[in-house]
Amino acid sequence: MHHDRKALPVALVLALTLSPHGHAGVPPALDFELSDGARFVRLAALPERPTVVNFWRADCPPCLRELPLLAALASQGTARVITIALQRPSETANAPEHVLNALRPPLLALHGPSEPRGLLARFGNRSGALPHTVILNAHRHSCAHHSGEINAHWLQQQLALCAAQKAPSR
Repeated sequence: MHHDRKALPVALVLALTLSPHGHAGVPPALDFELSDGARFVRLAALPERPTVVNFWRADCPPCLRELPLLAALASQGTARVITIALQRPSETANAPEHVLNALRPPLLALHGPSEPRGLLARFGNRSGALPHTVILNAHRHSCAHHSGEINAHWLQQQLALCAAQKAPSR
């Protein structure tokens, strides 16, 4: 009977390490469903392609400085760029004009939940520091992440490294 009690924790650990596809050792694909102000967007429903996800706020100077870089990347078309504002939509609407211009398509601008700690933690940011940028491969697995301001060199280097990584075995 003592042996049976040990089986439950082992089964629980195995269940927690399995991906949604049921394979041990493969991290689960990242997902969310957030609003762009007009509709809800689910990451898993978007076409598969490399994606840069950036968490920001309008009262964060480094966040504001990197948004034009992200808009330029989105315009190049080499990766999808999603920004997630961790603030009220009215706060985003009051951001400086250069920020509002950067938040236009093809960049996908979303708003995060009112309590973003869980979302940030899922995307590799347990401290809540902003800005926070995550690069996902086409299958929505994290390839790289960085808390703090990014630059063009880091972004291009990490996108190249992500593209060179083999997909997780399934």
